[in-house]
Amino acid sequence: MNDCIFCKIAKGEIPCYKLYEDNEFLAILDAFPVMLGQVLVFPKHHIESYIFDVDDNLYCRFLIFAKKIAKAIDSALNPIKTGLVIEGLEVNHIHVKLFPLTNKKGYQMKLLDPLPSEKEMIEIANKLRKNFHKN
Repeated sequence: MNDCIFCKIAKGEIPCYKLYEDNEFLAILDAFPVMLGQVLVFPKHHIESYIFDVDDNLYCRFLIFAKKIAKAIDSALNPIKTGLVIEGLEVNHIHVKLFPLTNKKGYQMKLLDPLPSEKEMIEIANKLRKNFHKN
């Protein structure tokens, strides 16, 4: 789709903090996080955002890819656990949000204020990238 932000990111038309990718999926730091280290995972090609309409094989591959990213978050950031949310409301392109949960309150739907600086985003991205080989 021409106006889909995730399609543009996947094509390299919009810069991002790319963490990991394979032929099918991409993991990036969320530019508008509600917590530090929040990651977005999505297919490189456009798929409408309702997860339960996705082919079973793609569904499984997608969640296995997200699991790999979550395990890297666990290793790099040492949260209590990493949470996963699939809502599909903000962008009509299927995606998973991964949250490094550092307290038992879970995640909140309010953006971090202030948003992380470029330096903080680079540091988090580098820390996460170093942990993909361990999984």
